[in-house]
Amino acid sequence: MSEKDKMITRRDALKNIAVVVGAVATTTVMGAGVADAGTMPKAAMQYQDTPKGKAQCSICAQFIAPHSCKVVAGNISPNGWCIAFAPKSA
Repeated sequence: MSEKDKMITRRDALKNIAVVVGAVATTTVMGAGVADAGTMPKAAMQYQDTPKGKAQCSICAQFIAPHSCKVVAGNISPNGWCIAFAPKSA
């Protein structure tokens, strides 16, 4: 392989940059929709506005401050609880 064959042209570099930027933008937009709210109804997840013992949404890995959840749809209380509760890892 000659030195010329190893060189990247400006056109190839710009194409690669455009592909990377597009992929990042698509991933960000798709991820933002997921982070806004969960898809499961509160009733299906046995959601309640009060904690269950020491378990509550504010210390759950699924909780998105201030009032959202990755699993449960709708407005979530930081003091609530549901069956998807998973404590945040330290």
